[in-house]
Amino acid sequence: MKQKKQNSKPLMAAQFKAEARMMLANRSVKQSRFIEIAIAKGRELEPVGRMAG
Repeated sequence: MKQKKQNSKPLMAAQFKAEARMMLANRSVKQSRFIEIAIAKGRELEPVGRMAG
């Protein structure tokens, strides 16, 4: 029987942060602009209900 590999939560969080930073470093100008607009407009323009799924 195989045993599951145990990872601590702080280690997993650090790995996720490192991966996210790598992804953000490789984004295009268009993707950057999209993210900037989303941050500026806020959550009020987010779809809710059936549109969100």
